[in-house]
Amino acid sequence: MISNLKFFLFLLICFLAIANISAKETLNYGDISIKAEHVTLNKFTNKLLLKTNIQINFGNFVLSGDSAILSYDEEKLVIDGSPASMLSKNGSINGVANQFIIYPNLSMEMLGDARLLQQDQSIYAEKITYQISPNE
Repeated sequence: MISNLKFFLFLLICFLAIANISAKETLNYGDISIKAEHVTLNKFTNKLLLKTNIQINFGNFVLSGDSAILSYDEEKLVIDGSPASMLSKNGSINGVANQFIIYPNLSMEMLGDARLLQQDQSIYAEKITYQISPNE
């Protein structure tokens, strides 16, 4: 199981590296780590499925949820939760929503009872679109 998780983590890192290479501005978000109780790679749909106690760490962020799907064809990571959450390690950004959708350019959609707190600002909506910047 550990060797399978390392393989999937390697695939995720390759996916994000390719996405960063194709972007106009190359960004370095450091190491990415994924924790989940169940990990499944579906070769037919080209999707990585993560279930139960999901925790994804990248750069300054920790994302948590109940399940996640990394779609290589659609180039997006979808995290579902009740609610799913996002927290920056320095505490400057905190968000919750029923679903997070993250794209290779690090734009993010927060869907369903979404709340985003950034320093002294707070946003509440059914859908919030947010661009993660390298300074966060």
